[in-house]
Amino acid sequence: MVMVSSRILFILVLLIIPTSIFAQSLYHNNSMSSSSNHYSEFKLPSASLKTVFDFKVDQITDQITDSASVKLFEMNVIQNHLVRPQWIKAAIVPLALISTGTITILVEPQCLLSKYTIQNKVNEIFPDFHSSLDNYLQYAPLGVAFGLKAAGVKSHSDFLNQVIITAKAELLMTVIVRGMKNWIPSERPFGSGMNSMPSGHTAQAFLSATILDMEYRDTSPWISVGGYAVATTTAIYRMANNQHWISDVLIGAGIGIFSTKIVYYTHRYRWGKKSNIVILPTIYKNGGGVSFAMIL
Repeated sequence: MVMVSSRILFILVLLIIPTSIFAQSLYHNNSMSSSSNHYSEFKLPSASLKTVFDFKVDQITDQITDSASVKLFEMNVIQNHLVRPQWIKAAIVPLALISTGTITILVEPQCLLSKYTIQNKVNEIFPDFHSSLDNYLQYAPLGVAFGLKAAGVKSHSDFLNQVIITAKAELLMTVIVRGMKNWIPSERPFGSGMNSMPSGHTAQAFLSATILDMEYRDTSPWISVGGYAVATTTAIYRMANNQHWISDVLIGAGIGIFSTKIVYYTHRYRWGKKSNIVILPTIYKNGGGVSFAMIL
């Protein structure tokens, strides 16, 4: 148990440190850039004293006032982006879920927060429970996202970019989940298999729900609520089926959300724009044809 928890903590540190270093670098670069722009805006042009004194006092005052107002606005915008950047918000919930899941492993087995105690309670509530519904629920929010897209409901991304984002999120989530299953041996509750940590079904379910949330949160918050409700049901089913511990589903949920939001906040929308493709008729010496060009 100590080895498992230590490896989970190591993975948690790997998720936090790179983003912290990136934030410090971003803050330093923007601070240097804003300071440089500040001094460059107030630097007087190279000119003779006669030219300087020819300026009207009111023109100088207006120019300095306007420049100071613009610079103050720019600094406030930069500061707001640096204090609460999107990726920090994106990491709060996943890290909370992963941390909570880790706690259920670290505490004593007899503790109320122990994964063993919680699993026993789940088995008491759902005795002899067995259902394969969780095999399908994990993909339901993703199906709804593409279904709404096909129906023409307004969303955050166009169809092509959503496909690319989904593929990248799935790849990142799969690499993390498969890597942890191989690196962290954990026996399943029913006693067969050493690949319990983390829950792949739960990671997939919350990845699907997060994509639905990111695409349609501005359309209706109830769409997001429905997606996460389905994902939570999937996690409960995994425990009720005696396939995973509470630690597995909490960490799996964190991985699914984290993988999706990282992809969304780093994705560059270079595809799916009509202006990127040009099709024109072409006339040659001995005939004609069609020319095709795409800006990548």
